[in-house]
Amino acid sequence: MKRPYRHMPELIFGNYKLRTISKSDAPDMFDYGKDIEVTRYLNWGPFTSLNDAKLSYKEIFKPRLRHGLPTGYAIVDLTNNKMIGTIDFHSKIKSENSAEIGYCLHRDYWNKGIMSQAIQFLIKTGFQHLKYDLIRVKHLQSNVGSQKVIAKTQFKLIKKEPYLLEKVYGVLKDDMLIYELKREDYDGN
Repeated sequence: MKRPYRHMPELIFGNYKLRTISKSDAPDMFDYGKDIEVTRYLNWGPFTSLNDAKLSYKEIFKPRLRHGLPTGYAIVDLTNNKMIGTIDFHSKIKSENSAEIGYCLHRDYWNKGIMSQAIQFLIKTGFQHLKYDLIRVKHLQSNVGSQKVIAKTQFKLIKKEPYLLEKVYGVLKDDMLIYELKREDYDGN
């Protein structure tokens, strides 16, 4: 049985590379994952120790292979070989052959177009390599950065629903915006 999620393609764009996340990425993951601004709108973080990042790899990324998902991509700055973020399919709905995208990027690399290029590659990989029929992405309404990234794609807003999350620094209450892109609507760019 072919398992394309175990052999993910890599991509180099400019000074950046997408490659499979590895255990050795934990120190770099901790570096951006400890930043409260980077993790503000995420359901995890901020990390409080390097061990948090190590557990994230061991308990979240690595086990995805058992569930028919790729481990996830590390976003690497090739000028210093530093892992600066992640982009991945973190959830899969087998009944509709779909997956959901998640991403996170070190604050020093915001507003440089890195995530916009990475998400375009992940969409293409999802439809062409993994053969998904549908891809979803979500963001909280107040997360303007994610909204800008998604606006540069072919995703269509399908619904908005209330969202409540207890974080270390307080409760996050907002609307969750949910987008979808179907294989038949994807133009391949």
